[in-house]
Amino acid sequence: MIYIGGNRVHIDEIDSTNLELKRKAVHQFIPNGTLLTASFQTAGKGQMGAIWESQKGKNLLATYYLEMDLELVDAFSLNMIMSLAVKETIESFVNDVVEIKWPNDIIIKGKKIAGILIETKLVNGIIKAAYLGVGLNVNQTIFNTFKRLATSIKKETGLSLDIEILIQKLNLHLQQFYSLFKTKGYSALNFLYHQDLYLKGEEKRYLINTEEKWLILQAISKSGKAQFYNSEGKVEEYDLKEIEFVQ
Repeated sequence: MIYIGGNRVHIDEIDSTNLELKRKAVHQFIPNGTLLTASFQTAGKGQMGAIWESQKGKNLLATYYLEMDLELVDAFSLNMIMSLAVKETIESFVNDVVEIKWPNDIIIKGKKIAGILIETKLVNGIIKAAYLGVGLNVNQTIFNTFKRLATSIKKETGLSLDIEILIQKLNLHLQQFYSLFKTKGYSALNFLYHQDLYLKGEEKRYLINTEEKWLILQAISKSGKAQFYNSEGKVEEYDLKEIEFVQ
């Protein structure tokens, strides 16, 4: 059994924790479960190349390295594992509803508090390793460059938090949900993931190409696509590149 976060590497300033850990894995042995953290990223990134900006030393900027033999069809389970672990960690410190926003955000009252970036290493169609990245707003209270409304643990509680304590919690919860997946499989993760899925069951406006539609989010499929009911009661399915929520 691996001990997630047991091997910890910290760098004061780096371009990206995901990029650095991938570089290290090419040139040296990286123990399974390694956690790389940074105080500041010069080129932090999110899903589809989005920029993640953070004040130095104020937030959690981290990437976990996990080795595995995982079928490609189960790739989105890694997103579920990380989303649930981050959500559970935030709930340890914030007395409010924390939700998962498909495909890679964690939010409180519609405001983004964390983003997740999952990257994988494929060999012959099998996922042999994964880099589970997270940016979590902890003690930052001003967000000038975020495209959407943002918040942090300090903004929600009024209190500063020792990031090392938060890391210990995240290690524990990531271990918990990764073990759940290994022992109980996709269905157990899927049930928990949908309990706090943002906008589930609500009719909202979405942009598909250049067309706006009113749709009701039903579920996220095993492959990671969002499934909606349209006005005729039929199911439509989209991946993250095909659809955008209209605020």
